[in-house]
Amino acid sequence: MTLAINVTKAENYVTMTLSGEVDTKTAPDLLQELTALDLHTLSQLRLELAEVGFMSSAGLRALVFAKQKMPHSSSLYVIGASTVIRDTITKTGLAQAVVMVGAEGEIK
Repeated sequence: MTLAINVTKAENYVTMTLSGEVDTKTAPDLLQELTALDLHTLSQLRLELAEVGFMSSAGLRALVFAKQKMPHSSSLYVIGASTVIRDTITKTGLAQAVVMVGAEGEIK
């Protein structure tokens, strides 16, 4: 399976829309896209995951990488993730570092 990544930049945040699977083969592509962003200057990073069917530990590491590079006052939103991915994020403790919402409209 492949991973498609679409990056949209707004005035004060970036939205990455992912489609496919984030596994050991595709996570490097996600890391490359994240590295290309000025993560240390973002106030928000929005990851739209509604079209992601699977996320391995490599994908979770990419989320941790992004959060670690962002300012402490920033927010990393996980939007529309499946129940399985939400459970994985919660059970690994990553839910304490990211904000999970069902839809982008829920972000204040």
